[in-house]
Amino acid sequence: MSAAERNHKKEPRVTSLIRKNDQGAGEIDISLLDGMLTIEQVSKLTGLNKTTLRYLERKFNDLLHPKRTEKRQRQYSMEDVKLIKTIKKLQDEEYLTFKGIYLRLKDLS
Repeated sequence: MSAAERNHKKEPRVTSLIRKNDQGAGEIDISLLDGMLTIEQVSKLTGLNKTTLRYLERKFNDLLHPKRTEKRQRQYSMEDVKLIKTIKKLQDEEYLTFKGIYLRLKDLS
């Protein structure tokens, strides 16, 4: 068995987070997630593209810092996802700038 096969068996990846609800509409099934999420999964959960997620990581570097694998891939926790959703909400609904969002998040923590 090759190293790639062993790694693949250790960490099963979720390719689809969408499941159909009673009305046939797709919704995200968080129960499929194992705690640490890839940037692709976070992108699907939050509706933000990967470039924006990387930008938010640089902009809020003392609040948002996903772990890294040995291959330097980002792994987000559910707390990171909650923070990203809060940032998005403050920007979209309250029209705050990044400085305003940063100050609001500092007050909340």
